[in-house]
Amino acid sequence: MADTLQRVTAALADRYAVERELGAGGMATVYRARDLRHARPVAVKVLRPDLAAAIGTERFLKEIEIAAQLTHPHILTLIDSGEAAGFLYYVLPYVEGGSLRQILERERPLPPGRVAAVVGEVADALAYAHRLGIVHRDVKPENVLFVEGHAVVADFGIAKAVLSAGDARLTQSGVPLGTPGYMSPEQAGGAREVDSRCDVYGLGCVAYEMLVGSTPGMWLDDEAVRLGRIADAEPAQRRRLDALPGRVEQVLAKALAMRPAQRYQTPDRFAADLAAALEPSRVVRHDDAMEIVRRAAELDAVSTEDGGALTMGGVERIGAEVGIPPALVREAAGDLAQQRDLPARRGSGLPSQIVLERHLVGEVGKASYGAMLEEIRVGLADTGQLNVTLDDSLHWSSSPRGAFFRKAEIMVSPRDGRTRLRIADRDSGASFLSFALPGVGSAVLFGIVGAAVESATGSDLTALLVAGGVAVGAFSGAVLSIRMALRRQFRRRHEQLRQLLGRLEGVARGGGCSAGGAGTPPC
Repeated sequence: MADTLQRVTAALADRYAVERELGAGGMATVYRARDLRHARPVAVKVLRPDLAAAIGTERFLKEIEIAAQLTHPHILTLIDSGEAAGFLYYVLPYVEGGSLRQILERERPLPPGRVAAVVGEVADALAYAHRLGIVHRDVKPENVLFVEGHAVVADFGIAKAVLSAGDARLTQSGVPLGTPGYMSPEQAGGAREVDSRCDVYGLGCVAYEMLVGSTPGMWLDDEAVRLGRIADAEPAQRRRLDALPGRVEQVLAKALAMRPAQRYQTPDRFAADLAAALEPSRVVRHDDAMEIVRRAAELDAVSTEDGGALTMGGVERIGAEVGIPPALVREAAGDLAQQRDLPARRGSGLPSQIVLERHLVGEVGKASYGAMLEEIRVGLADTGQLNVTLDDSLHWSSSPRGAFFRKAEIMVSPRDGRTRLRIADRDSGASFLSFALPGVGSAVLFGIVGAAVESATGSDLTALLVAGGVAVGAFSGAVLSIRMALRRQFRRRHEQLRQLLGRLEGVARGGGCSAGGAGTPPC
């Protein structure tokens, strides 16, 4: 090492006074030096000897000349480049502010506001270079430096100069085509022609490390990008991801997509979305998350399509759109499951039960009960039976109508500074048919089979079976029609009750819309 320093010092002596080595990377060793002509400190980067031999002086100087044309507030200007005594070198301003890597070694993760500022400035530099047809290819914390507190990007065009060699000796030299942990999948796959999306991936890794404390360590598949959730993150990363504002993980997942087509197409778009997701937002309450999960469950309850259920990842993504962290959504889902007040999902039987709730801040007064009662009676066209309990809760139930009827119960419970609105509705006819239809169908089938066996020795068995088949087919068609009709009825009832609950909430809050009798504007 001392011998190399002496030889570099001697080679550059007529132009730069080399003072000391600052560090070494995969492609070059960095020295602090003094520019003798302009009396200023500089950073001289000397390519590894084997790499220099693989590239060749003429090709390296040609490519580095293109990078020297970049002029931007957030790009570290290339001062000089050349060849001396077999050494290929290029010169940059010496930056006192240090690199992002040095900051991350002292502090990680970084505050969201700081992350948004750094990513925005780096993205601005990358977008400018991309417009000129130059891709950085090696975006990492070591190449993000700070001047007067602002980020500047170093080593633009250097990776392109190295890769332009296109020589087998380059591969044999062991020079990486990027940096592990920040290298895009297409670079790792050996692609020589990459575009701006390669730098988007590298910047996504840098942003992830600033926010989470380490690089993601994985390439995200289609499902992770679709859900906006890095499901395979290690536990320490998972905790930090859950603590971030709602949409941040979704934005990071899109930047880190394994396939370039699924990533942000430009770094400035990624930076804008990340900054918006990191902005301080309103205080998110547990009730907000409860409402997101409850509404998702309501939609799921009335779905008649197989596979129509929302996954937890999908619900988390909906919550993230309004700034609710995924961890809060999962907590709310657990609470709702314990309360067992989600709408009853259909199984193999017919949908028959609906349970809807709202939890409001503040206790509704008894003075509002008259308007609420009017909303209920007009909305359901049922006078029903009313009871106000000792704790000032309102309980309304529908009027009984025969053996098989739809029974609705509505509760308004003000307590402990909050108001709980609950509607429970059950169709006893649908419940009965859920059990009766399969039983009747089985009886018909067994009757036909029994008759066939009994007459097998003397009657026309074929005619009997044909007649039985027709009967079973007709019965099955009738059952299907009944089931479809009841499901349509269930969906209409669900929407009717959902709207009623919204009107009751409007009355409780002192506004809202009306079905036509509560003194508020019509819906």
